[in-house]
Amino acid sequence: MLETIRTMTRTWVAKVILALITIPFALWGIESYVQAPAGLDTVATVGKEKIPSQEFNEAVRRQLDQFKTQFCNNIDASIMDNPEMRKSILDQLIDQRLFTVAAQSAGVKVTDAGLRDRIANEPTFQENGAFTPARYETFLKASGQTAQMFENQLRKDMERSQFANSIGNTGFTAKSSVNAFLMAAEQSREVAMVNITPDQFTAQVKITPEQVKAYYDANTKEFTVPEQVKPEYIELSIDALAPAMQVPAEEVKKFYEVNSATYVVKEQRKASHILINAAPTASDADKKAAKAKADDLYQQAKANPKIFAELAKKHSQDPGSGAQGGDLGFFGRGAMVKPFDEAVFAAKKGDLLPPVLSDFGYHVILVTDIRPESGKSLADVTPEIEGQLKKQRAQAKFAELAEKFTNAAFEQSSSLKAAAEVAGLTIKQGPWISKGQGLPPFNNPKLMQALFSDEVIKSKRNSEAVEVAANTLVVARALESKPSSVRPFAEVEKSINAKLTRDEAGKLAKKDGEAKLAQLKAGKTVAELKWPALLAVSRSNPGGLPPPVLDAAMKLDAKTLPAYSGSDNPGGGYTIVQVAKVIDASPADQAKLNTVKTRLNQAVSQQEFLSLLAVARAKTDVSIAKDALEKKTDK
Repeated sequence: MLETIRTMTRTWVAKVILALITIPFALWGIESYVQAPAGLDTVATVGKEKIPSQEFNEAVRRQLDQFKTQFCNNIDASIMDNPEMRKSILDQLIDQRLFTVAAQSAGVKVTDAGLRDRIANEPTFQENGAFTPARYETFLKASGQTAQMFENQLRKDMERSQFANSIGNTGFTAKSSVNAFLMAAEQSREVAMVNITPDQFTAQVKITPEQVKAYYDANTKEFTVPEQVKPEYIELSIDALAPAMQVPAEEVKKFYEVNSATYVVKEQRKASHILINAAPTASDADKKAAKAKADDLYQQAKANPKIFAELAKKHSQDPGSGAQGGDLGFFGRGAMVKPFDEAVFAAKKGDLLPPVLSDFGYHVILVTDIRPESGKSLADVTPEIEGQLKKQRAQAKFAELAEKFTNAAFEQSSSLKAAAEVAGLTIKQGPWISKGQGLPPFNNPKLMQALFSDEVIKSKRNSEAVEVAANTLVVARALESKPSSVRPFAEVEKSINAKLTRDEAGKLAKKDGEAKLAQLKAGKTVAELKWPALLAVSRSNPGGLPPPVLDAAMKLDAKTLPAYSGSDNPGGGYTIVQVAKVIDASPADQAKLNTVKTRLNQAVSQQEFLSLLAVARAKTDVSIAKDALEKKTDK
């Protein structure tokens, strides 16, 4: 449970940080909405509201950052140039505006006082529980947006949130529907299956040379080897320039002194606990019983602290830490719920604390260790700081060199030497690359197109400088090239024969399976089918059955048993399923019913939300700029 608490706390913090990054707002003065500054491009208009290109480009950047985090930076930034990807992001922004329209139509309004309270109570802008203008102003400057833009966006976000909550409270699912859903979802069946595979019929298949040749002639694309190029290239990027940057020791020391707070590790504490559940909504009798049990465990641990872990394993109702003897590991201030946090950080190492009440129940806590606040020395962080400062200098150097690099590659297009010398880079050689298939940096569509252009292959010139990622330019040329060609018939004849044989054998297996299934449904015994032992399966526990087979078994009308069904086997051939027994689910307890009902209500609410959005879209004029989905190049 405390592990859950910790996760919930971290999740909330993450949401707050994300909200502060993506939802701009201001502190001083509740001012009216200001449209995009004059001259700012508009990518779409929703009713009277405009979506400026700056907002759209920022949304594209945030999506790319999310992808980089998700895939550990192993992603090509050019994915964001895809019109479908850009349309998806723009649709999200349009939906936000439409939702605002729907909220306003419903009369949802955030007052000035409500907006002020939301800002003043934001923990990120507080010190010691009180709002601090300096912290807010620091964030506002870092975000690079005006106070008016921040404030307006927050107000609209709050209106959308209030409207969404009102929709969420309208979802309702009848108890009978919840019961029916649970019974169907948790029903299990005892089944057996027999696979009729293509291998059983291979000997019956005779493929002629004429069939093989006909397949080859009709499917030449399948045997076509794409055009290939062996490239050489140079890559100008911050990462390539950074190692050569020089950073004086005095600059490193100054950076350390200015940012010393960054290198301080706050105090951490390690504790174990025994949790006895007592929800805030529990009856007084239940709370009293939980308190009595916690008091008893406290007395036992106090009498013999060595048995604390044993008591936690046996009695703690926190499944996450109970199995570990109650151990929660080290954590900093604010990582746990407030009563728990305050009690632990007020104690000394080795203290056994009497029951502490939180929203989760009563905690008997043992403080097992303390790590005092500590800081990293200048020597410890010098490599890290040098890396940051080198990248900063490399950023400036990149901006200085980019135009010279691009011009040198264009003006002396018969060689990469001049462009490489301008930037102090090494010319690299890549492996043979097939058109449309390449490893970074050649997995970039624009670079791929340039590399396989007539100018590069036929005229033997450098490609243009292509931006394959943020602050990364690549120029390439072709050392060698091979035109597209079709593999000779003799080279692929055997593989075609094997494919056609298996395809025909698969058809025979399916035909045989369907015939046997018809016999079984007619009540006949099929002696050659050898049924394995029965296996209990359900939708939540498929027992290794392929999805199509499981679906067939669970959908089968089981009024008369045994019942039979069949389906195409994903691996080829045919599968016959026998259902021998239906095991109805046990009646669900109230907790499970409540959980499922909540989820079904959420599904209903979501559908209502989508319906409202559709109505708003139908009633609101939405226009998208003709070139909105094209990537804007920097001028």
